[in-house]
Amino acid sequence: MNKKLGLFKMCATVAVAAFFAAGCSDDSSTGAGGGIDHGDTIEITIPGDDSGSGDVVSSSSVDKPASSSSAKETVSSSSEKDAGSSSAKTPESSSAPETSAASEDWRDYCLEVINAKRATEDLEPLARANEDREACVAQQAADDMAMNKGHGNFGNCKESAQNSGPNINPKWYKTEKDIVDAYVNMMWDDEKALVTSGERDPNKDSDYSYIGHYLNMKNTRYTSVACGIAYSEDGSKAWFNMNFY
Repeated sequence: MNKKLGLFKMCATVAVAAFFAAGCSDDSSTGAGGGIDHGDTIEITIPGDDSGSGDVVSSSSVDKPASSSSAKETVSSSSEKDAGSSSAKTPESSSAPETSAASEDWRDYCLEVINAKRATEDLEPLARANEDREACVAQQAADDMAMNKGHGNFGNCKESAQNSGPNINPKWYKTEKDIVDAYVNMMWDDEKALVTSGERDPNKDSDYSYIGHYLNMKNTRYTSVACGIAYSEDGSKAWFNMNFY
């Protein structure tokens, strides 16, 4: 079921936003918000359950958090690096939940969806990152999940920016493509609406954390993207990272 757009709010400025409530934005590149982890958050409701538990989404460079139905899914980004290891599963290394059809072409789909968004603004399409970077982002998602920390391993894959969807409830998404659809559309459409309405200014540093995912995806400095998804051992949780290069 779809729930109405949740109330936008800011959280305390911290290195990494707390999960289950919000997301933060950060950028390792120069420009508005460059190198700053604002820790500010925004919540947007998307399909979920009635438990009220939170799922987290993160993005680096710039981004904001989103929440799904009762189960909140937060979006955040970070420029700091933290080593982490995980027993979480990735589509490459082990089977995804039975409800999810893990297939190689979902990464092509991730690229297509992002490029379709970019095309609406006459931006050059991104290329699909190489296999090494894709393997790295999948492991990075697993490591972030093990730490339960958005962007907990940001920079380990040498990315310039990152959009992430932490603590996703797989029961609401039957395939990786479903995850891509939900999160890419949420990150782009909802945050772009804040810009077009005049509520947020992409050139204003204080607004950076609210529209970071959108700004990451449209940034002309980046030429490629690596998409990766990891699952918990019991298949009850997934973690989605998009790294921009």
